[in-house]
Amino acid sequence: MSKLKKAGFVGFEYNIELITSDHYTGEIKERTVVHNSIVNGGLERIAKLINGVSSTNFLAIAIGTSSTAVSFTQTALVTEVDRAEATTLTYEADYKSKFSKKFVFGSGVSYTITEVGVFDNSVSGGVMLNRALDAGKSVDSDTDLTVTITITVARG
Repeated sequence: MSKLKKAGFVGFEYNIELITSDHYTGEIKERTVVHNSIVNGGLERIAKLINGVSSTNFLAIAIGTSSTAVSFTQTALVTEVDRAEATTLTYEADYKSKFSKKFVFGSGVSYTITEVGVFDNSVSGGVMLNRALDAGKSVDSDTDLTVTITITVARG
């Protein structure tokens, strides 16, 4: 069995941008960028997509309220509160895939969003690609949350 050589190693760079904005004016309240981890299930799905064993791609963003540390063995967010198909699913130049979704919250709804992930299912369950933690974004009917996840495939 051969070992991977550093020069030919392929890896992933991944960042998540979280923006809270005023629901009525669109004015940005806060913007942060956090790094995230591709979990074991995500790595397995990527390998299966490469050789056609799977044709189910990633398409949804989920948000949650848990601050439990990220583990590569996780298969779901710890405390998911919402999930929806990304409104932007694009391939950008330079080997980048981008997912983006603006979450809007109803009257009487209030959360502190601390966890984010990408999934292959927009309802529930499915395979999770990645998970990230943030210090917390307070959202409610007056505050929207836009989540943008960029994953770059690059040489290590």
